[in-house]
Parts: sequence; structure tokens; C-alpha cells
Amino acid sequence: MQDPPPVFDLLNELAAFATAVGQILSGNGVDWHVRPDGEEWSLTEVIWHLLDVEHEVHQSRFRDLIDRENVFLPGATSDDWVAQREYQKRDGRQALLDFLLARQQTLTLLGTIEDDTVWERRGRHAYFGPTSLHELLYLAVQHDRAHWEQIQALCDQMN
Repeated sequence: MQDPPPVFDLLNELAAFATAVGQILSGNGVDWHVRPDGEEWSLTEVIWHLLDVEHEVHQSRFRDLIDRENVFLPGATSDDWVAQREYQKRDGRQALLDFLLARQQTLTLLGTIEDDTVWERRGRHAYFGPTSLHELLYLAVQHDRAHWEQIQALCDQMN
């Protein structure tokens, strides 16, 4: 993986994403279940996806690498969860609240790292091979960026 931006910047971006998502989706005019073309995800599906990825992918991997060196990091096909877990039938507002809490938990977990060498601790990712905690943090930010564009597009279509 290319050199990721500094950890401080990435942590700030994780926090800013949560704030922006909370702001853009806090209004009463949000249509949580509309799918633009029948194939694209609704806001409900996006937010449930973000919540489950936060818990089951990001937090899990971060904890594993904080705890030990050279840990195996299994891959996840989280896009499949949308249909498997029937996100569309769930409450998007509740997912938003739960995601914001989960993101705060992630930031708290990462904020406890006092030894800078932990950020370079290596693990063995199922898809990407050798990777560091710092690189995984960057992947989490890139995941946020992709879904931010998706959320904005969905919100633009409602206006």
C-alpha cells in the first residue's frame, strides 16, 4: 500500500465523516428507503452497511492489531450483507444513531494508542497481504469517502 497520510489526519477524517453523516441525515425530509434505480442502495442500506462494517470489520481488525503482532485479518464480503441481512427492511434512523455511537467507540479505541510503534504493527490481511494498523486506518477512511459520495448523491436526488 502507498504511504498513508499521517495518523492524526486520518483520525480527524474519521471523526469528520461521522459528523457530516449525522448532519446531512438528521433532517425530517430524509427518504430512508428510496432506491434510485432499483439496484443502488438506499440510505437505510448504506447506513446499516456502515454500522456493521464499523463493528465487524474495522473495530475487530483494529483490536486484533492493537493486541498482537502478525495476526491474521480475515476478509469480509460486507456488500453481500445488504441482501443477506435485509437492511432495506430495517430502521435507517436507528442505524444512524448506532453508527455514530460505534464510530465514537472506534475513535476512543484508537485514541488509547500511546505507543506510536503500534501504528506500524503488521498483520496478514486475507486480501491485501501484509498490512499495518496505520494502513488499515487509511482503508477505513477510503471506505468512508466512497460511501460519502453515495450518501451525497442519494440526498441530492431527494431535493
